[in-house]
Amino acid sequence: MTLDSALTDQAAVDAVLLSSLEVQSSLYHLGQYCGNWTASTSGRARASFHLILHGRCRADIASRQESHTLAAGDGIFFLRDIAHVLTPLQPSASIGAVCGPMQPLSPRQPDGTGLACGFFQFRPGLADLLADTLPDYLLLRADDDRFRAARGVFDLILDETTREPSASPVVLERLTDLLIFFMLRHLAIQDRQAHGLFVLARDPAMAGLLQAILAEPAAPWSMQDMADRVHMSKATFHRRFTLQSGTTPAQLLQLLRMRVARRLLDQGMGIQEAAERVGYQSQAAFSRVFQRTEGMAPSALRRRRPASV
Repeated sequence: MTLDSALTDQAAVDAVLLSSLEVQSSLYHLGQYCGNWTASTSGRARASFHLILHGRCRADIASRQESHTLAAGDGIFFLRDIAHVLTPLQPSASIGAVCGPMQPLSPRQPDGTGLACGFFQFRPGLADLLADTLPDYLLLRADDDRFRAARGVFDLILDETTREPSASPVVLERLTDLLIFFMLRHLAIQDRQAHGLFVLARDPAMAGLLQAILAEPAAPWSMQDMADRVHMSKATFHRRFTLQSGTTPAQLLQLLRMRVARRLLDQGMGIQEAAERVGYQSQAAFSRVFQRTEGMAPSALRRRRPASV
């Protein structure tokens, strides 16, 4: 990729993020936990975030059977509501140990973990399309050089939390908006499939087509069907689509179908039914495409899904 094309890509992504997503954050709680504790923002059908201000903790993600150790300066952003919980790295094993309430950030306790947690939402419309195709969560690491711009915003958040007599929730919310913007921008620039979706979403005609595919993934969706949907000839549609997205209509159609299927499997639907819901009569053919697109077999995804979810 040349420097000019990279700058063009970034400008296109910035335009979508700033004009269509319009991230808006709200602070849920700000403080520190000591001793035994648990914290979660799941179960409220909203995207959410946890920023680690000081100390360390563990984030367990039930639907993925994944666990991450988080330290000061790290953050985790759940782009959709999935079951998760934050706990201390070494909870007390003593019988009768109870979870303590959140305390003020100051004075800082030796065993304390400072957290800023809350929710965020996108403007309806194109935001729904993009959010439905993004990963379940994004992880910000303090020592990851790829997130230098986001790190600068996080430092402003840390500075605000040390203000006396107390931090301003309004300032923290607006800084979090900016932090999420930089995280999504990084995703859109680094992930070519995500980039293609972001750029196509800037075009009203193409965005309408993508929304129609997500609404009816099992429809045949031939090249002619897609071209007719945006009122173009097949040749014009294919040329414009590939020029904007960097991928072919068939490849993106497959991606959207597998993203819908993954959501259905995460919700507990059986493999055959999920396959049929996205246009596959053969479970074997569906499984091959799902493995290639999502990096794991649908059966492995279901085995990883806890019975309680």
